[in-house]
Amino acid sequence: MNSINIFIKENVKKIGQGAHVAPDIPEKKLNNAIVAFKCEDFYESILAIYDNTLMGSSKEGLVFTGEKIIFNRGEPIEFAFNSLKSIEHIRNETTNEKGKVSVDEYIIIVTKDNEDHKITGLRSGSFSYKEFSVLLDKIITEFEDYKEEVQVKTIIEMPPELKVAYLKVIVNMAFIDDKIIDEKELAELFLLMTRLELNKESRFSIRSYISEITEDTIEPVKSLLDFIKNTSESSHYKSLMISLVKDLINVYFSTKNTIDRDFLFLEANRDLFDISNEEIDLAYSAVENDYKLLTEDIDDSEIKKNAKELAAKAVAAGTPLAAVYISGSVIGMSAAGITSGLATLGMGMGMTGGIAVIGVVGVMSYKGMKHLTGANELDRYKTRELMLHDVIKQTQKTISSIIDDINYIVKKLNDTILNHSDQTEKIKKLVKLVAQFQGAMKSVDNKAEKYKNSVERIHSPKNLDIERLKSLTDSPTKKKVYDFIIENYDKEENSFVLKDNITTEVLDKMAELFEVLGYFNMDNILKGKAAEGMNKLKGKLFGG
Repeated sequence: MNSINIFIKENVKKIGQGAHVAPDIPEKKLNNAIVAFKCEDFYESILAIYDNTLMGSSKEGLVFTGEKIIFNRGEPIEFAFNSLKSIEHIRNETTNEKGKVSVDEYIIIVTKDNEDHKITGLRSGSFSYKEFSVLLDKIITEFEDYKEEVQVKTIIEMPPELKVAYLKVIVNMAFIDDKIIDEKELAELFLLMTRLELNKESRFSIRSYISEITEDTIEPVKSLLDFIKNTSESSHYKSLMISLVKDLINVYFSTKNTIDRDFLFLEANRDLFDISNEEIDLAYSAVENDYKLLTEDIDDSEIKKNAKELAAKAVAAGTPLAAVYISGSVIGMSAAGITSGLATLGMGMGMTGGIAVIGVVGVMSYKGMKHLTGANELDRYKTRELMLHDVIKQTQKTISSIIDDINYIVKKLNDTILNHSDQTEKIKKLVKLVAQFQGAMKSVDNKAEKYKNSVERIHSPKNLDIERLKSLTDSPTKKKVYDFIIENYDKEENSFVLKDNITTEVLDKMAELFEVLGYFNMDNILKGKAAEGMNKLKGKLFGG
């Protein structure tokens, strides 16, 4: 049987039209529900909400997690699933003297300490009390293990050993295809390792597996997939499989002159991936769509059109579009890069994952950017430019990691050669020469990194306007953005000053966040000053 998280997500829409399932809960509804239902401490675990309001604010209704349900019609009441004893659906019909029928319908929840709670006031017509009672009854009778899970995670945030198993499946495909892992396949694997942010040990593990793989040493695909399943949370496994199929298709395509769907490895193992034909079609379409972005001169309007068609396929497959991109885009964009790009077109993907990639960027809109206006020819290509810049960044990071790994391998080789007793002077000179080139290459890379760091520092304010930042991140889903930024500033008396030792990667993410938030927009500057003035006034009035 599915986990409680999967069961609720697959069945909750039966209760009514106002049900929204993660990660496709609109950000405004989600933020309203988080505050109204007091979910600040566990909002990433929200599986679904039922909006009971006429205006669609989601401030009343129901919230579901893997451990509880919260009912709110003015004041939230929380029911832990493991505390529930029984569910009873009541429906009474009465007819008055004029023949008008009145219906009184509600749910009685009985807890294990024999307390009765009446759930009523949910909009008739839009809400099914019967389906709600059936859902709750199955939750308390068919499940014993209740667990909350973060609903959206990119693979970056998952354990290193899971990433290694994920990549080994793709290595297997590249080897089985023609018993050779060629340069193009290797390049795609390197780029994927960068997008998934593998640490040095994990990268070396994959490189060793590639260099030693034979028909005798290859690890079975089933064993690798079983490991991924046992290492991941249930809410993430389907997304992992769709993403894995997408990345397999990309590496397969990378060795072909044409894009076709005659993919023997996928067909041979499709039962192991346990995804539907519609989900496989979605993975193919995502890869094809990404290739268009890289190889064709398409503008923002066409990107939006293609993204809408892809989103429609995701809906038809019953899969969130975010699931396809938890490893990023096959053309080299990170998960944050693809979601940010689509957000500029007003197509946020619901990717509100953890701080590792600042996934919240994906559901925030760029303020002040003009799209599809036709006022300037270049404006029509802003989104493609944004996405391709992310591709360039990921490629540069890949080159740097390859240099780092070459240095690691050369050092091991040098140590082995020098420790061998019978060495000629010629070999020793060659070893010294390789070491010199190795050091020079690393020195140049370090210099480039230093310059990139200096450039990225320019895009973050040296002295942070804390009131402005607070006003721009005052919703619950943006709290992580505030925390991430503030960690990189030192408080000095009454000011916040940018720290000296911040990595280029972090500075890059901060620059993107300040842009997304509209930190440098004049309207927001004025709002921040107004907020600061109000706080000072309050301090004087109340002795703060």
